[in-house]
Amino acid sequence: MDTSAVPASVPAVVPAPRPVSRSAPASASVSAVSAVSAVPASAHTDLVGLLDRRAALLEAARRARELTGADIGLAGQVEAGGAAVLRTWAGTRRDGLHDLVVPAGFGLGGKVLQTSRPYWVRDYPRSRSITHHFDEPIRAEGIRAMAGVPVSVEGRVIGTLYAARREASGFADTALDELRRLADATALALTVADRARARREAELAAERRRLDALHDSVGLLLDTLDEQVRGLRAGRRGPSGRPAGTPRPGGFPPRGARPGAGTGAGESRESWRGGESWRGGPERDGCRERLEHLEHRLAEARALLRSAKAHGSPVLRSGTGVRRGTVADEGLRVRLREAGLTRREYEVLRLVSVGRTNPEIAEELDLARNTVKTYLQAAMHKLGARNRMEATVRAREAGLL
Repeated sequence: MDTSAVPASVPAVVPAPRPVSRSAPASASVSAVSAVSAVPASAHTDLVGLLDRRAALLEAARRARELTGADIGLAGQVEAGGAAVLRTWAGTRRDGLHDLVVPAGFGLGGKVLQTSRPYWVRDYPRSRSITHHFDEPIRAEGIRAMAGVPVSVEGRVIGTLYAARREASGFADTALDELRRLADATALALTVADRARARREAELAAERRRLDALHDSVGLLLDTLDEQVRGLRAGRRGPSGRPAGTPRPGGFPPRGARPGAGTGAGESRESWRGGESWRGGPERDGCRERLEHLEHRLAEARALLRSAKAHGSPVLRSGTGVRRGTVADEGLRVRLREAGLTRREYEVLRLVSVGRTNPEIAEELDLARNTVKTYLQAAMHKLGARNRMEATVRAREAGLL
């Protein structure tokens, strides 16, 4: 008979394959390590250490060829729709079998997938025990004999493993048993690789959420600090652009001022030259200290934002994510200050007034949606509005839009 089921267990011992020169990374999960420790030493445990689905399948295809003395090794994985796709290979001469989709019941591999049992044929093109949907790529590759075994996890087939020869012949029990052992190890390797990938994706998602939260909080902090710094800087400057109350060049007081005015009759001209009574005082010193403190916090916030961008926060894909808008004229700047609105709140409100949704605003201003919502709520509160439309009306009444 040209097709036969491989026995479930064959008492055979063959030399262990040569190990792969790769090692498992330190981040392997505890469950993965426990699973590996339960596998016999002869069962290709180094496949598990690859922690990569494609690498495990590629090595399984290579070993299937080597351990059975075959010309070709193939490994497939079950994908969407329940079909097995031949993703890796070793020893092929043409590409007809590369990425071949094998549905259940079609060809030798389809029979293995359908029955969850191993099968082999002595002469594939002439076999009456399988369908011949794939005869063209089989003939192009020159394949005659082929064996296939299921790669199963808890009774569920997740892949297929093949060994093929270019001459009509049978497969020794020892070779078939080793192919089955290799399939078991491959199943474990694929399971562990999936767990490792899921863990990496979960860690990446958590890091992205952390960076998004950092972006939102730092963005708000930057706006607040920036407004306060500008306010303090404006308050420290007089009409001439110099800090308010500082002496003119040369150390003399402003024109029309009398020495000792407001400071006591005993003050000398030397104190005017030094300018102490014009730039000193507890209130001025407190303002300067406050400004220095805010500028320090602003620098720290910008450094945090740069760090978040460097680590790949998805909401920081354009610049810093807190680009400053331009206010057209000084009159509008004054009206914004009177309303207590920051420039970011104004930008969000301006886009709301032209009918943009929060997601659209987030996209245009390169902000997270929650940040847009926070800016809008702040603007509504400052304007005394209960909803978006009322905020727009009140902003227009205040000459902001």
